[in-house]
Parts: sequence; C-alpha cells; structure tokens
Amino acid sequence: MFQYKMIASSQKMSRMAHFSQTYRYAEASVLDVGWQSGNGLQLRLATSSPATLSHPHFFEGRLHQPQLVAQLLSAVHLLVGSRFFTPANSVRQAIALADPVVTAGAGMLRFEGFSACCSTYIRIDMEPQAYAGEVVSKGTTNIDFNAPMRAALARVRDADGLALSVGRSEFALRSGGAEVVEKKVELPLRWLRSMVAVQAYQAAMHKVLEVGAVPALRFLRSLPKASTSKTPLWVVAGPQGLRTTAQSDTGGVRFTDSSRLRVLQGLLPHAQSLTLYADAQGQASAWCVDFGALRLTLVLSAEVWRGFSGEGQALHALVLAGDTHPASAVRAQLHWQDVLQADVLAQQIGWPQPAVQQALQVLGASGLVGYDLVHHAYFHRELPFDLSLLEDLNPRLADARALLQTGAVQLVTASPLEATVQSADVSYRVREHGGLLRCTCPWFAKHQGERGPCKHVLAAQAFVATSLP
Repeated sequence: MFQYKMIASSQKMSRMAHFSQTYRYAEASVLDVGWQSGNGLQLRLATSSPATLSHPHFFEGRLHQPQLVAQLLSAVHLLVGSRFFTPANSVRQAIALADPVVTAGAGMLRFEGFSACCSTYIRIDMEPQAYAGEVVSKGTTNIDFNAPMRAALARVRDADGLALSVGRSEFALRSGGAEVVEKKVELPLRWLRSMVAVQAYQAAMHKVLEVGAVPALRFLRSLPKASTSKTPLWVVAGPQGLRTTAQSDTGGVRFTDSSRLRVLQGLLPHAQSLTLYADAQGQASAWCVDFGALRLTLVLSAEVWRGFSGEGQALHALVLAGDTHPASAVRAQLHWQDVLQADVLAQQIGWPQPAVQQALQVLGASGLVGYDLVHHAYFHRELPFDLSLLEDLNPRLADARALLQTGAVQLVTASPLEATVQSADVSYRVREHGGLLRCTCPWFAKHQGERGPCKHVLAAQAFVATSLP
C-alpha cells in the first residue's frame, strides 16, 4: 500500500500585467492511492469561489471508468505543458502554465486549459453518468497538474477504482514517507484572455464531419509524426473516413500543425466517435472525441502563432452592452446550469431571442459562461478572476472607450454605419460594407477583421449605440 498526496500554499497569486488576483482556499486537497480501506483511489481538487462564501467542498464521487479518466486528465496536463510556437527573436522560457480550470455545477465536472502558446484549448467534460456521487455545491478553481501528478495518474487502473472529491484547498502528492509540494502557478493574463475568446469561436461553429473511432484513429496515424508545417490543410471526407488535402475545401475543416492533434491518438481506441466543427471563416476548428459520458474537446486556432489571447471575436457584443442590454437580466438567471438555451432564456426574461443571444456572448467574454459544442449551448461557470478587471483583458475595448471620451468619433451615417475616428493625429474612416465593418487603419489592413474589430470600429459602434435612440 502507498499513498500520494499533494499540498500547496493557502493562497495562489496571479499577477496579470499591472494587477494581481488572489485565490484563497479553506483546506487541503489530496490524491490518495490504494488506501487501506480498499476503496481505491481518491482525488481531491483545490477550489476557490469568486463569491463571498467559500466552498470548501462541493463534490465527491466515484468514477465509473478510472483508467480512462486518468488518461483524460493526463491529456490535459500534456496539452497545457506544450508549446507549439515560439516567437522569432525570443528565447523559450520554461514557464509553468499547467494550471487547468476546474468547474463543478449542475452535475457536470469540467477541466479546461490552454497550451503555453495559447493556440490550442482543451476541455474534459464529465457527465453525471460518468460517476456515482453528489454535487453538494458549485464552484470553479484553478489547479496545478505537474509531472508528479501525471506520474501518479499513470498508475491508475480500473481495478483500483477512482473517487473524485472537488472542494479542498490544495493539491499534493505523497509516496510512502516522501511528499511533493506543488509550485505556486500564476494564472497568466494570456490564459484569461484566451479563455473568454475561445467561447466566442465555439459559439460560431457548426458541425462539419463525424466519423467513428476506428477511422478517426487511422486518420491521425496517417498524419506526419513530425509535422509542424505552417501550410494549412483541410480535413475532408474520404473513402476510408477522413483524409487531408492542400486544396481549400468549403466542405472541410482547415487546420495547421498536426502535432497539436497528437494528444488525441492514445485516447481514440477508447472512444465512440470524433466530430469536427469549424466556423464559417475557417479561423478555428474543434475536435470533439465522444466517450459516452465523457468528452474531450480540442480547439485549434487557425495558425499556431495566433494565440486565442489576441483574438477579439466577442468585442462587438461587449461594446454594444449598454444599460438597456439584457445581459444583467440573463446573468440573474445563472445558477450553474449545464445548458443555457437562448430561446428558453428569452421566454423567461421577456427579451427577444437575438438580444439574449448577444447577452450570452457578453457573459462569455466576461468569463461567466462557457460553450459546449455537443449541446449547442452555453453553460454557467465563473472564471476565478475579478470581473472588474474585464477591460484589462480587452485593451482594444478600453482604447475604444477612451476614444469616445475624447470625442474622437464623428458620425456620417448610422445605417449603413459610416464614421471618422480621430486617433493619434490621424483620421481613420470606418464604414459598413457587405455586412462587415471596415477601417482604414493598419490593424484592419493586416487582419481584415479576422481577429476581431479594431478600436476605431468599436468606438464607432459604441457611439451609434449610445447616441441614437
């Protein structure tokens, strides 16, 4: 018999840019392996709630597929410890970013995180059918999955059993008399920016392809093992299931760098199917592996150099969220639901469905909801950060509001929108063309709206929203 236990400090500090965020925990979390009572393995995860009342314990249960769950958690550790892109003229730094966010609520358990370069997002969803247990309360926390933790998970076997307890303060690993203490891991600003941006991408995606686990595994094994090519490929339906082509295909899914998909290969033998999703512009793709009551979702940015932290797809919704917007009414309906449907919420609060859909986008950009592609709906979870720091996560939004305060916007026409925006002694022209708001600034010339609106477009939108009845 041997026991593993991981212990951390009572506070976790996240220094993001010029501000810091403190996380306080009530008691320790543990991973006990093979205790003498014969109950198998028990994993207890640290929790921190942004509410005034802390939740020292909000879930405890026994997993029905211990080894598979351990492999999925190891996949999270592997992904968040990976870097797929290093900027030119810079030295790669060994920064510990393996700090997944864990959510418990409405019977769901979710683990989510990003690669070190923020170009790849991973989430594990555990449905109530995946465990036997009880959700005592709800909450979100961030925990550290370090190398000793992964080593312990690698030893998990189905015969041992695995119990999960979410709601303790720290995480430690112990073998016999030896104890490993986790490092304090900062929750970086890039992660928070990425976490709110990736929800907007998922909400805009549609299902493109679905195959069984066997053809999916065959497809992944056919990809070059050392592919870090920046050349985009399209996944399309083939005679044997899936294949790649270098030709742009509207019926396919665009992606680059197949090394980001390696985390799926060892898991597919246990899966039922693989479903691919994409947005209409091909700016991101999602790879969802179904294990029944367990799911793994992998979201890739269009290029490895494009971290989700630099995207701004939800900024349109944020800048239009004024006092008359139903975001506050929708937020009042949040009770850790695992499915938030816009049509149902619209009936509950008496607002038009499009306005409620926009409100959900605002809440997603505020870290208050995530998006589940399988359910085609948002779910309530609160990222562990102070919502008053929202503008620090969106500098373009802050810049746009600063332009408004200085009277930089001169409206020409409201519909279609046309305006001039004075910025740094230069006058830029914003106008709507073909349903897209365009700007004459260098940002728009470089990205063509693919990475969200520039500050001048946001300022023009906000001016119309606040000045016209």
